[in-house]
Parts: sequence; C-alpha cells; structure tokens
Amino acid sequence: MTSITQQRGVAIITALLIVTIATTISITISTRLQLDVQRTSNLIAQDQAYLYLLAAEEWSQRILRQDKKDSRTDDLSEPWAFQVPPLPVDGGSIQGTLTDLHSCININTLVRNGAFNETTKKRLSQLFRIQGLKNDPTQAIKDWIDADLDTSNPDGAEDGYYLNLEVPYRTANTPLYSISELRLIKGFEDNKAFQLVAPYLCAFTTDGSDTAINVNTASSEVLQSLSNDMTKDLVTKIIERRDDKPFTDIKDFTGFSKLGTIIKDIANLSVNSNYFLLRTQARIGPANKVMYSVIFRDSSGKTEVRSRTLRTL
Repeated sequence: MTSITQQRGVAIITALLIVTIATTISITISTRLQLDVQRTSNLIAQDQAYLYLLAAEEWSQRILRQDKKDSRTDDLSEPWAFQVPPLPVDGGSIQGTLTDLHSCININTLVRNGAFNETTKKRLSQLFRIQGLKNDPTQAIKDWIDADLDTSNPDGAEDGYYLNLEVPYRTANTPLYSISELRLIKGFEDNKAFQLVAPYLCAFTTDGSDTAINVNTASSEVLQSLSNDMTKDLVTKIIERRDDKPFTDIKDFTGFSKLGTIIKDIANLSVNSNYFLLRTQARIGPANKVMYSVIFRDSSGKTEVRSRTLRTL
C-alpha cells in the first residue's frame, strides 16, 4: 500500500513538472512571438518614417526650384522660409524647416588653398569679439582644418597641443562636417563660448567656391561682423529696410545708409543663395526620426542633395 502511494506521489510530481515545463515553454514562445511582432512593427514604422523624410526632401527641392523661377533674390518673406506646422500623415505626422546656409558664416571657408581666407578671418574675428569671446580662436580653427601640421603663431594648435590633453586626440586636418566639432578645438573647451557663437556659424563643404553671405537673410550678429564700424543701430535699420523691401543686389545694399563707406570688403556678399539646410522630423507610431539634408541649388534652379545626416530620437 505504501509503495502504491509513493508511486502515485511520484506520478503527481512528474505530471506537475511536465505541466510546469510545458507552461514555461509556452510562455517563452509567446513572449518571443510578441517581441518579434513588436520588433517587426518598429522596423516597419522606421522604414515608413524614412520614406516620409525622403518625400519631404523632394517636396522641399520642388519649392526651391519654383522659388528660383519666381524670384531673382532670396529673402525671408519667400515660401521656403516659412516653418510648416506638423502635417498629419498615415500613422503619425511630419514636419520640416528650410534654413538658408548663406545666412551664417561657413567656417570651412576660413581656409583657402591651405592659407587664411582673409575675408572670412576678419568676419569671424569680428563675430567672436562681438559675442564676448576672450581670445580669438581663428588660428586654432585654421590649424584644425588645414592639411599640414604647422602650428599658426601665436594662438594656433596642432597635434602637439591636443596630444598633451588629459584625453588626447589628433587634429582632423579636414573641413568640419558639423559645427559641433568646434567643441574639440582650442578655445571652445568651455561650452559657454561655443553656445555664444554656434547659432551664427555653419559647416559644410562646397565645390571649391567660397560661400557668400546673403544680406537679405543674415542674422543681425552676422551683419555686424561685416565691419568693425557696423553698429547695432545700423544693423537694425538694415533689417527694417530688407523686411520692407529686400535688397535687389549688392549695389543696392551698399548704397543704403552709406554702407559702401563702412563695409570695405564686399567680397562674398550676395542677395541670393545656393545652399540650404532642411531639417525634417517624422513621427510614425513608435518611430521618431530626424534628418538633416544639405540641398544645393545652382543658378539654373536645378537642385541636388549634397549630404544627409539621420538621427533617431
């Protein structure tokens, strides 16, 4: 009798073990299936968001091409300059903003054929002074961009400086791909210095030509960098004038308030633009993607995307 009872107990325990194992396997399979379904859903949402970003990119190029047909100049009253609110799309929303890359100083134009571009150097130095930087970091920026390892005196910096830092690294010796790279350059170790100037600078490569500053879209700080004699009151007058009637050419600009006697160097000034930055954000289900596209538009109005940077938030 005792043996039968023991056998029954063993049978019950064995049955419970089998049920437990079967339940565990079932839960594992169900969990993996749910994860696979969620993963697939996320991938579909990511792909859908990316396609919406590309569609917005094409739409923006159409706007720029049409703008070239409609206007000889570029200013902030044109359709491309307006920020579009989030547009509803299947599964979420999309939003895009076009920015004129001629409204800021392209820091990569500081170096031309391995030497200083004096026009850009003067404007950068003026901007840094206006924004309250204690030291002028233009020499350090040149050394970071140029291809050689010769240190510019007295304030430059090449490998010898950076390799002796607590966290050593080498100079890039190439143009900046992003303005955030300034944080690696001597003079911008302090985040405050970077934040003071970052809104008025940009970094992108061209086909070898210098990037002109568009006086119809440039910020007040960039306009003030055009001359040591440019006052805030005069900049205010310039902005009021262009808001009322954009400048038609550089002669029109220099003839306003005797700017021709104040701005001695009018090289690389313009009233139209070729490079634009498109920031697009697509939110589709769980996917939240941001894409930055540098769009080039030539004199005939033809556009092409020169670079893309994709981020997932």
